[in-house]
Amino acid sequence: MRGWSDRLTFRLAVLLSMALLPLGVVALGATAELQRSAQRIGERGLIMLARDAVAGERALVESALASARAIEALVLERLDDPAECEAFLRGYTERSNIYSFIGYAGLDGTMTCVSHGGVPAPAAAAPPDRLRAAPTTTISASPDWQQGRDDRTDGQAGGQGDGGQGDGGQGDGMPVIVVTRPVFADDALSGFLSIAITRRTLELMAQRVIEDAPRLAVLVNREGTVLSRGSGSGAMALLPEAPVLAASAAAGGNQVFRGETAAGEPAVYAMAELIPGRLYALAMWERTAPVLQALEARRLPLLFPAAMWLACLAVVLLAVHYLVLRHLKGLNRQMRRFALGQREDWPDLPGRAPGEIRALHATFRSMARLIGRDEEERERALAEKTVLLKEIHHRVKNNLQLIASVINLQLRQLADPAARGVLHSVQQRVLGLASVHRALYAEDRLARVRADRVIEELLARLTSIGAAPGRAPALRLNLAPLALEADQMVPLSLLLHEGMTNALKHLATAEEPGSAWIAVDLHHEPDTATDTADAGDADPGGSDAGGTGGAGWVVLRLRNPLDAPPDTPSGAPSSTAATPSGDGLGGELIEAFAMQLGGTCNQTETRDENGRNLWQLELRFPAPQN
Repeated sequence: MRGWSDRLTFRLAVLLSMALLPLGVVALGATAELQRSAQRIGERGLIMLARDAVAGERALVESALASARAIEALVLERLDDPAECEAFLRGYTERSNIYSFIGYAGLDGTMTCVSHGGVPAPAAAAPPDRLRAAPTTTISASPDWQQGRDDRTDGQAGGQGDGGQGDGGQGDGMPVIVVTRPVFADDALSGFLSIAITRRTLELMAQRVIEDAPRLAVLVNREGTVLSRGSGSGAMALLPEAPVLAASAAAGGNQVFRGETAAGEPAVYAMAELIPGRLYALAMWERTAPVLQALEARRLPLLFPAAMWLACLAVVLLAVHYLVLRHLKGLNRQMRRFALGQREDWPDLPGRAPGEIRALHATFRSMARLIGRDEEERERALAEKTVLLKEIHHRVKNNLQLIASVINLQLRQLADPAARGVLHSVQQRVLGLASVHRALYAEDRLARVRADRVIEELLARLTSIGAAPGRAPALRLNLAPLALEADQMVPLSLLLHEGMTNALKHLATAEEPGSAWIAVDLHHEPDTATDTADAGDADPGGSDAGGTGGAGWVVLRLRNPLDAPPDTPSGAPSSTAATPSGDGLGGELIEAFAMQLGGTCNQTETRDENGRNLWQLELRFPAPQN
């Protein structure tokens, strides 16, 4: 019995038997909470729809507030010159194309600077005494402008420009919303800046179609005053009663409430706060609207099987956590520490874990000890091999440099120019091989070496030593950062040495000192059918250049100008040009090194865009696998 009680299946069976006694109260509470949550989500959806329905009008009001903040300092600077101030406001109004009037009023309510003369003061929408007592930004309608002029707007549209900017703001797009902002100078209240938005602009911005659109959507300020008239005839009759609207606006925040329209029809209203404490969006839906279904509480009967399922699910989760998850989490933490490199002895699992998990933990501890011991042995062996390989490359480099020094001593004792040339060529080949071993010694990964670094160092040394006095060419290097195998780098550097020697030997005589050049390009080309076919055609002898196994090709090009006259046909040999097959031992070495790389090497003469003959060496060989 002791063994069975330690098993995970036994403990799960005991805990799952508790599911036979579910608590219906828990299920009922969960269902009620779900209904309340769905209702809150539905209310938030209505509030978002209310915001979207008046998004255009809200943008206009926020634009007016931003404009008032932007120009208040500029208006204060021009108050001493009424003409300049009026011209500034008139120009700003005409450029905005959405405002019909901008005016500045003093503390007594008198307009001292207006964009259009003869227009009633928008500040009349808010009494100056109240504004002075509590200087704050107000958003209101202008009854003086709106009354008796709404019906004339369309008739006057023909005589106004775009945006309704007529003389005195009396044309198309009559302003109905006025934004008044207090202006402070030296931390003291100076006056009030008012900006009026044209009705035509508001109506254009209100023409927006959204999904589940409300039947009515208007702007309301904090006093409960309706700032926009909505769309369609009789839209104002859909508003709630004035006391209800005023109380909702005074309460502030986002809210959804049920009520009746002025005509006595039942409706659902959503009030969304657009500008805290100043501007709200009021939207109305009929109670039969589909979007309101989420607000209706559905009192579904609690089914006993559903309650059983919920209880069983809770018990299963508790059982899995108590019996499995908390122990697996501890084991997982130990495995993560092991993966990060920690190899200490692992503590026991917390609590009384089931026998299966304890066995798993014991197996992990044994495996961790074995792996840690093997890794230590491999790391020691790898470190020893790395040191030995670096030492080998270092000694090979030293020996090659010693050989080059001995050749240099022999050069000093020879008087025959031909013999000196041969020994000098041998010395350069030895130094080129030494540079490869020096690069391998400096690399962290001994199997790979950066070809561009070795080639750049090799070219710089060959150019400084191999060029004739006064004829050192300029190097035009375009070397991609490629990593090659050590077995590839050795023949590549020796081939490049032979090519550079040939290029320096047949370098064109520069008309001006320093104008001669040698271009060296190194890049990687992807493996394509065209590349494979070209490589197969270029190597009919069946070399390894016929395919790369998907790694692509490494391409090395060496070019320099020749002394051939411009009218010499392309491909024709010149008196100083290198022949495509090379000359003597150098050409044979180039072919041998190309074959060792498993690629092809072509030496040809071409012409540049100026018609000058160029000697070109192109080597293509398979790139190493990643």
